[in-house]
Amino acid sequence: MSSVLAFADELERRDADAARELAHVERLHADVDELRAHADATAEFLAALPERVAALESDVAAAIAARDDAESALRVADERLARARKENERLEAERARGEAIDAIRSAERWVGQARDALTATRAEGERREEQSHELAARAVELSARVRDVPAPLGGIAGAIDWAARARGALLLERASLAREREAIVREANELAASVLGEPLVLGSVAGLRDRLRHALGP
Repeated sequence: MSSVLAFADELERRDADAARELAHVERLHADVDELRAHADATAEFLAALPERVAALESDVAAAIAARDDAESALRVADERLARARKENERLEAERARGEAIDAIRSAERWVGQARDALTATRAEGERREEQSHELAARAVELSARVRDVPAPLGGIAGAIDWAARARGALLLERASLAREREAIVREANELAASVLGEPLVLGSVAGLRDRLRHALGP
């Protein structure tokens, strides 16, 4: 009886160790997945940033040109209004002047919005650049906890490459630990069957010793 209970103790210990290791691997896998997602998004943003900034700079230039054209139109309308002698000439000049004023206001809003968008994009670029360094450092930190995967080479690209390899290694390790726990459960059921004449169909090894001791009696 003592040997049976000792074996049950060993199975419980092995299962608890495997469970802890599996939980550790799953947490690490989640950390690596989070790193990879952030690194991919950051790298994609930084790759597109120069083109995005250039487009916004062009938008600012176009808005300024539109404002300049509208201001020129206003000067022309003012000159026409000053020279107007007939009622229809005056009305036409006033209409053109009103349109030019509306165009200036619209262009000024456009200039403001375009400049705000450019400023925000540049600020976001600086934030993402800083984030890329943080993510590279995070990859180095995580690499110390992932077995059999070389440390990242550095930079956001190195972090992305390392995360992909680490993820694959952790998936294999997780599968191996899951198989190990399944094997322990099978051993526990075989032990229960050898003692009781039938397996307990255990889904977990926890409490095996107490169940067997209770079934065997004093």
